[in-house]
Amino acid sequence: MHRSPRVIASWDGLDAGWQPERTGPSEYDLQLGPLVDALHAPAIAAGLPTRAPQNGSKRGYVWHCSARVAASDRTLDDGQWADIARELLDGAGIAERGDPGGPRWVAIRHAEDHIHIAAVLVRQDTGRRFWPHHDYPKLRATARAIEHRLGLTITAVADDTAARRPGRGETEKAARQGRGPARPELRRAAHQAAIRAAGPEEFVAELWAMGYRAELRRGPSGDALGYRIGRAGDITAAGQQVFYSGSKLAPDLSLPQLCRRWAQNADRSGPAERPSSAEAEDVVVRARVAVGTPDPQEGVDGIVHATGDVLTALAANDRGHKQGWSDAAERYERASRAPGGRVPDVGPVGAELRSLARRLLAARGFRGKDAAGSVALVIAVAGLLHEVAAWQRERDRAHQAAAADAAGARLQARHLARRDPRPGSRAAQGSGRERAGFPREPGSTTQVVPESEARMTRRSTGPRP
Repeated sequence: MHRSPRVIASWDGLDAGWQPERTGPSEYDLQLGPLVDALHAPAIAAGLPTRAPQNGSKRGYVWHCSARVAASDRTLDDGQWADIARELLDGAGIAERGDPGGPRWVAIRHAEDHIHIAAVLVRQDTGRRFWPHHDYPKLRATARAIEHRLGLTITAVADDTAARRPGRGETEKAARQGRGPARPELRRAAHQAAIRAAGPEEFVAELWAMGYRAELRRGPSGDALGYRIGRAGDITAAGQQVFYSGSKLAPDLSLPQLCRRWAQNADRSGPAERPSSAEAEDVVVRARVAVGTPDPQEGVDGIVHATGDVLTALAANDRGHKQGWSDAAERYERASRAPGGRVPDVGPVGAELRSLARRLLAARGFRGKDAAGSVALVIAVAGLLHEVAAWQRERDRAHQAAAADAAGARLQARHLARRDPRPGSRAAQGSGRERAGFPREPGSTTQVVPESEARMTRRSTGPRP
């Protein structure tokens, strides 16, 4: 919540001296003109416009960053926040300390827990417009150093595991069309097609069979170098199909990473037999044991990634979203990715999980109807997600741990109340997890341990601060 806005730091050291004068009774009745004009002065001298360009360009010359402490952290004073602002600007390469000819900037404190920083990306001495280089990773590293020094909540490192979020234009367009944003839907479709396929051509064919538009990009040699995917009917004002490349959907959905995945898969000859829920449960139990007692020959990252395939397959057969698999798969998505977004190697257990996912998609569900077995499978999967979260947390992967916890909690909320108490049923006998030697856990199998979000963010905006 924004309240009591005040200037706490500025490029010239005047800091609170740049606080705008009040023009009325409201705390927001402020005379902003002098501050805005002073910030814009180097840009105006360089002949740059003071308004955002009308050609759709997003390369404005104002850099914006917000910094927030966690709710559990202590309140910092204005002097501490001013030091934080200067340290972030220096660490990100925006305004280095001791550089009098650097850009003009200002830090505004809107509330007790956060500040906003705006910098005009034009040097005062030369009038040269510049753009940050890898500013976000630098900003994250600087933020973590500040957190350690001040004893604040430590946030996760930037690890390239997050999927691309829909842009504002995508979201608004989808709302006008009365459907969800394209990017999350296309990401789910590409993941399903990747599980079914064995190579680029088959992958594109699967996407077309699912009702999407897809094309391969080939080099002069004819080799597939990339692909793009779009929703049927999603066109521009000029009538052109809207496409997204795989790398714009998620790090592990680029064509090179998909080819790496396909090269790892075992022999796929023969028909895909429909599995039973008991078979699936046994595979999941073995995966949990492998994550809990890591074997260097297995590779836990491979199991974690393949677990996402199983959840995707279960979600694809979760008609009407009544079982909660779709929600769990969406929440688990980031947990499945290794730092850097590279598809990890899989060992025997990871290969079993991938095979199970492929069979589930090909057969469109389980063999027979076994309500008790389905509940036991949910318990086993929730236990696996709990183990994955603990494993990720031990490696300081807060984002992935939180995602795995959230997925497990979703399954718990939807399913654990449905356990079949009838004597002789699989649920009454205990899940495969329990039969494998894990004690029955009262109440739930997954404990949600909230993780702090990365609090330092940045974005480029138009030229108006």
